[in-house]
Amino acid sequence: MNRNRLLVGALLGCALFTGLFSASCSKDSTAFEHTTMRPWFDSKCGSCHGSGGSNRIQWAYDPNDYTGSIKGKISKIYSVVYNKRSMPPGGATQTELDAFKAWYDAGYPAK
Repeated sequence: MNRNRLLVGALLGCALFTGLFSASCSKDSTAFEHTTMRPWFDSKCGSCHGSGGSNRIQWAYDPNDYTGSIKGKISKIYSVVYNKRSMPPGGATQTELDAFKAWYDAGYPAK
């Protein structure tokens, strides 16, 4: 009887651990749907940093993974786009920079 309790306890513990571990490791599926910035990121960043892009090693833009792609990298993105103005290639207009800054100052929302 003790053996059965031990086995049931081990199975329940394993199931609980597996459930907690997989939930903490799951990818955030929040999509980037901001009506102003999503099109800008798509057109200015997507060709090089998007799926199949040549600069995905430096930064991988994935509009379907907002947390990992944008929110998790926002300080670097802000630095190269707004502070250094080294991205995107060819630069951004002042209107685009103003929109980027307003979006950033608003907490860089996904929607």
